[in-house]
Amino acid sequence: MNENENVERHAERHHGKRVYLAFSCLSLVAVILWLGTMQWKDHLTVSGIIVEGERILTKDEIVKLSQISLRTKMYDVDLSGIQSNIEKNHFVKNVAVTRDAPGVIMIAVVERTPIALLLGSGGGEMLSVDDEGYVMPHSSSQSMFDLPIISGVDSLGAVAVGQRAPQPDVLGAIEVLAAAQKVSNELFHMISEVRIHTGHDMVLYSADTGVPILFGRGDAVKKMVKLDAFWKKFITEGDAQGIRYIDVRFDDQVVVSSRSVDPQTVKKSS
Repeated sequence: MNENENVERHAERHHGKRVYLAFSCLSLVAVILWLGTMQWKDHLTVSGIIVEGERILTKDEIVKLSQISLRTKMYDVDLSGIQSNIEKNHFVKNVAVTRDAPGVIMIAVVERTPIALLLGSGGGEMLSVDDEGYVMPHSSSQSMFDLPIISGVDSLGAVAVGQRAPQPDVLGAIEVLAAAQKVSNELFHMISEVRIHTGHDMVLYSADTGVPILFGRGDAVKKMVKLDAFWKKFITEGDAQGIRYIDVRFDDQVVVSSRSVDPQTVKKSS
């Protein structure tokens, strides 16, 4: 073995020792940082709860549902358990719960949005329902005051809170209201009531004038477009007091019955 080979081997051994030493130091630093992080996490406690997305429920109601206690260790908090607790409320569609170090729990709620109130044929307590037909209890929230009523619901006692309404007539009325929302927000808020009766056509009632609107069944969006155009052209700027009823069941026309004259046909506005 010549002198050059000895020098090369010595250099390789020296380089290997330096790499090993550097790796050992990095490993030690990583362990120290990990232990420090664990110790830091162990001392973090919940100092605040932030709720986002609430509209019907209040922040206090959601915090109460979460069952989170302040000063609880942050990483002892069961996020999936909190989510499950909040989702038990019928107005909650889904929820995301996350930690925001050093001490905040974030709760982002997506609520079910009621589209109408259900009123049984015999009157009594009302329930709310969303555009999927999911039934919820009635709420005194301000956002519920301007909702139309679906009246004439048979066997309201058979409608279970937390489940989809089983009656085809109720689902048909919801489809009509959803169509009104799709056409325009103003049209939706113009409707105060959808009256249903098994085996009969649906009748809508306007909020301001109480004028009955014979709506029938099917083609909800098409009829709503026709009603919206007619309402804006003839009712918004005119006097509806002399109208006995409006009939939108016919293709491309709106039939208006006045209190003092025979029914007349008003062609569809374009």
